[in-house]
Amino acid sequence: MPPLFVRGDCTSPTAAHGAAAFEKRTMRCRSLTVRHFAIGAALAAVVLGCGKPRPAPRSQASSDGHETWDAVYLQENQVGYVHVVERVKKKEETSLIETKADMAMSMKRAGQPISIQTTRQCVEDSEGRLISFREEQQLGPSTGVTSGQVENGKLVITTTDGEHTRTRQIEFPTDAGGPFAPEHSLRRQPMKPGENRSIRFFDPMVGAMATETLDAKDYEQIKLLDGNQKLLHIASSLAIEGQPQPIRGVRWTDADGETLKAEVPGMKQVTYRTTKEQATSSQDEPAFDVFRETLVKLPKPFDEARKTRRVRYAVELPEGDPTAVFSVGPTQHVKSTGEHTAEITVISLDPLAPPREGGTASAEDRDPNSFIQSDDPKIVEMAQEAVGGRASPGEIAVALEEFVSRKMTAKRNYSTAFATAADVARTLEGDCTEHAVLLAALARASGIPARVAIGLVYSPKDRGFAYHMWTEMLLKGGCWVPLDATLGEGRISADHLKLADSNLADRAGLASFLPMVEVLGQLKIEVLEAK
Repeated sequence: MPPLFVRGDCTSPTAAHGAAAFEKRTMRCRSLTVRHFAIGAALAAVVLGCGKPRPAPRSQASSDGHETWDAVYLQENQVGYVHVVERVKKKEETSLIETKADMAMSMKRAGQPISIQTTRQCVEDSEGRLISFREEQQLGPSTGVTSGQVENGKLVITTTDGEHTRTRQIEFPTDAGGPFAPEHSLRRQPMKPGENRSIRFFDPMVGAMATETLDAKDYEQIKLLDGNQKLLHIASSLAIEGQPQPIRGVRWTDADGETLKAEVPGMKQVTYRTTKEQATSSQDEPAFDVFRETLVKLPKPFDEARKTRRVRYAVELPEGDPTAVFSVGPTQHVKSTGEHTAEITVISLDPLAPPREGGTASAEDRDPNSFIQSDDPKIVEMAQEAVGGRASPGEIAVALEEFVSRKMTAKRNYSTAFATAADVARTLEGDCTEHAVLLAALARASGIPARVAIGLVYSPKDRGFAYHMWTEMLLKGGCWVPLDATLGEGRISADHLKLADSNLADRAGLASFLPMVEVLGQLKIEVLEAK
């Protein structure tokens, strides 16, 4: 049988041997997609919030399966856990692998408690081929559910948010696996020093295909929560389709290919295999505050930042390349000044007189989706009210921004989730993410292509740059012009540094924040010149 989900110096066992070996390994402790779950949760925590945490799920090992617990740490603070239960089920003459993984994280955001929960279920055959999956995310007033089924070489994906359901399909290569493929590959055939392999799989957390490349180094003594153990150091590079930069990390596995520790240095995130008691140990007051820990302080206050129209910044990423992380476009120019440094010039654009640029809009920038439901009756009604008799796209854009800024009542409610536009239209509450998605929905409902931008904005009170989201609209002349409904100033000043943009199609919202992984906790900014 040809190799499945593995490329490089290793090969897969035969079908018969693979089924038996895999079934045998399910009786052992294992780490399933813990690293990918934690990455998604940490990204969500940067800009998202949720409702109250759910109690930790209770489960016991049985004769046909096993469960594991992993503790998740951010900057040495325990923030959550990943709990996995996997069982082998017989169906006629074949074996099916059914896996359920629950992730829960609790922390603070600007002093307000937040929690994030995700549940993932997956069915695969004995060789690791994906059959179906279901992922549930509590990211707002309504629960988002994404499910998928492999049919005739395609993955049919259905996304449901409240009353809105949408379906799409993507090509699903025969050498690709499901969300647990990297861990299955390591357990199926443990790596040895000097080996390397690549595993391609679909990651529901970000709604895209991904490839994890593994490079085994050597065994070393590693400190775990319950003592030291000699483990294999495996360098990892996770490339997600549509994202410019891979997420680099490290896995440490035992002789059976079990990941007992995983780390994403750029995020200062570590997961450990541990007991249920340790993994679910909670704090009445979480120690980790996302806003405080991710704030980029300036050497001196940036006076009059809100009035700037053109600013030059010097940025440094000690472990990365700023030119590969920061976005380039009509509002932002990036020039390399060294291996880890760059000069960024930000220009404020007037929505009423945008320059001519070669910007284009795809169908995904115009059509409704699971986050931006521009066809929702309430949103259509709000758009008509805000636009009034205006005809100029620039005037409409400014009117929509003013409308959202005026209507949104709880601008500093950091505990509000990354709600969809339809949810926000009814609650009129939230922070920058809610302002951004509602403005994008109103723009699309008014016939203007729109997307969200992810980056940083200067916070005068904190004397530093905080992670932020705003909206971009394609206006006359083919130029993507930014507007910020959180501030509601009719245009954005040059104190916005853009990392990425997204049309939020197919509930792939978390993928939009992946560029933050490259800058989280290490970015340095200095203002060189401001006008």
